[in-house]
Amino acid sequence: MQNSNILKMKHDLADNILPTDSSSLEIRLEKGDLIYPSWSLDSFFNSDELQSLCSYKTKGLWNQTISFEARNGKLTGANSKELESLLGRISRLLTDKIQILLPRYAGAIRLDRVILNNVEAATSGGKNLAKDDLLHLDTLKGVMPGEMRVIKLSCNINAANTRVWEKGPSLATLLADGRARNELNLQGKPGLYQSKSNNDITAMLEKIGNRLRESEVIQKKIPRKVVVFPAQSFWLAMTDVCLHSTLRGSNVLELMFFVQEQALCSGDLSAPSLLHSFFSSAFKHAAA
Repeated sequence: MQNSNILKMKHDLADNILPTDSSSLEIRLEKGDLIYPSWSLDSFFNSDELQSLCSYKTKGLWNQTISFEARNGKLTGANSKELESLLGRISRLLTDKIQILLPRYAGAIRLDRVILNNVEAATSGGKNLAKDDLLHLDTLKGVMPGEMRVIKLSCNINAANTRVWEKGPSLATLLADGRARNELNLQGKPGLYQSKSNNDITAMLEKIGNRLRESEVIQKKIPRKVVVFPAQSFWLAMTDVCLHSTLRGSNVLELMFFVQEQALCSGDLSAPSLLHSFFSSAFKHAAA
């Protein structure tokens, strides 16, 4: 979708309200909602640090982002001890904030990495599988047993400009849509998905993710809404069940967390559970 079309779409920001009952936030995330923590960027960075963050460029032709690995404290995509130290500090601060914000996940949520992306968001509308302007899910898996759920904490660190997303339906809603189901199981033809085992759910999710990006029906006909994130704002999503794409924006800090399955409020809404049900149905259809 081109930037010129953004203003023609109705901006639905009805869910831009953080509920007063914080105990409901985990459930809302698992349903595919966006959550908007009312944190101030000034409480984490001073003005010089923020300006410095927005100025870093990746090294080499193959790096689109700069990544800080929480488990070993190493930086990839840039050579800067200053940036490494800064992202290490912010990772600890925001991990503490997440633990307080989402108490039901206490002890079962782990920060995997921090990603700094200062590249202007893709707006090509093309079919390249790497394009973030196509509706997609984050098909990632943690390194610890049971880490199948992905929570992304994002911050628009640009001091003046908004960041613009398209938010699609939740995975549960998508799989309930007949058009989407036909696209995902290729009208019942076998061969796209090879495993019936819930233990191989990561491979299934990756194949679903590729199919989501390739399908013109899903990319053009499935309902979605435009969400505008103000400069220096935070938002939170369980991005393995919340379809999303990035239309505009140039500076973002993303923290990728993994949640263990046993901590979930509603296991039936998890990607593993939903996909296990979907694949079982798809295989029965294919065998009929």
